[in-house]
Amino acid sequence: MPTISIDTFFACSLMVAVVMAAAALSTQILTAHMTDTKDLNENDYLRALSEYIVFNTGTPANWGSSNSVLPVIFGLAKSGSLVPNELDIDKICRLNYQNAFSLTYPNILDSVKLTDVGLGFSMSQIMDISTILYSNTTLEDSTTYTFRIYVNQDGAPVTASLHCYIVASNFLSDIYNNTSTDGVSYVDIEIPNASNGTASLVVFARALHDARMTAYEVYSFNHLSAEPTASNAFLNLNPLNYILWLSSNSSSVIIERAYAFSYKYQFNLAPLSNSTYEIPAIAEKSPIILVITGSNDSSSFVNWTAYPQIPLDAGANFTDSECHAFSYVVSVNGNLYKLTVRLAGANQ
Repeated sequence: MPTISIDTFFACSLMVAVVMAAAALSTQILTAHMTDTKDLNENDYLRALSEYIVFNTGTPANWGSSNSVLPVIFGLAKSGSLVPNELDIDKICRLNYQNAFSLTYPNILDSVKLTDVGLGFSMSQIMDISTILYSNTTLEDSTTYTFRIYVNQDGAPVTASLHCYIVASNFLSDIYNNTSTDGVSYVDIEIPNASNGTASLVVFARALHDARMTAYEVYSFNHLSAEPTASNAFLNLNPLNYILWLSSNSSSVIIERAYAFSYKYQFNLAPLSNSTYEIPAIAEKSPIILVITGSNDSSSFVNWTAYPQIPLDAGANFTDSECHAFSYVVSVNGNLYKLTVRLAGANQ
C-alpha cells in the first residue's frame, strides 16, 4: 500500500479546507443576498434572484467545463470575462437536456439553495432562419437543389450575409450569398448523385449592422434516398470543454468525416480517441456547428449539434401556471443570444 508523506497529507487537507470554505462563503453570500431582497415585493425578489444567477459565476467558477462536477452555487457567468453579460459556453451546454452531461432539475434547485422557488430557462438566437427546399433538378451525374432562405428578427425581415455549407456522404461544398431587403435569398447547391443519402444544408446568417448577431439553421433532406434519419438516430453528439464526445446507438456505425463550421471557417476535426474529437477554439463571433457523417449498415447519415447548444429549454415547465419572466440579451463567445429566466414561488 503506497504511503503519503506528512507534508503531502497536510497540503491535501489544506486544499480541501479551502474549497469547503469557499463553498460555504458563497452559500452565505447568496443567502444573505436573497434575504436582503425578500422584504421587497415578489417580482423584485425574484428579479434579484434571476440577476444573481445570470451575472455570477457560481461555485466553483468553472463548474461547466467538467462533465463530473456539480455546481455548489449556481451561476451562469463566464469566469474572468471582461465582456458585459457574457455567459460560459459549457454551463449553457449543461442546461441542455440533449447533452449527456446536462444537469438534472434537482441538481439546479439544490445549487440555487432555495426550496420555495420554481426555476426555468429558455435561450434562443437573436435572429430566426427559415429554410425550405424550393425546387430540385436531377441530371445524369448531379442534382441541383434550390433553397429559399428567410431571415427575420421578431418577425421583421433582416438584411444579412449568408454562408451556407452543404454536407453529404464524401461531399462538402459552400457558398456565400445575401438576403434582399425582404429578408429572402435563393441558394443553388449541386450535389453529385454518387453521394446519395442524407444531406444537410448548414446556413449561417450574419446581420449587416452587427456581426454579433450571427444565427444558424441546419436543414436536412434526402438526396436520392429515403427520408433523412433523425439527427441523433445513430449517434449522440455531446460538446463540452472544446471536446466532442460521441455516443453510438448502434454497433454498425462507421464514422467517415467530422467537421466544425462557423460563419467564416470550416475545419476537419482531429480525433482524440475513437469517441472524442477536439473542437477548435474559433476566434469568431459565431456559433459552431459540429457535423459527423457516416454509415450504419447500408444507410448513410449526417449528424450534427451546435456549440453552444442553443436553442434550449431547461428546468420547470410553466405552461399552465403563472410565473415571473426576466429576459436578457447575453453574449456567448462574442455572439448575442436571448435568455429568459422564469421564476415562481412554490405555491403557484
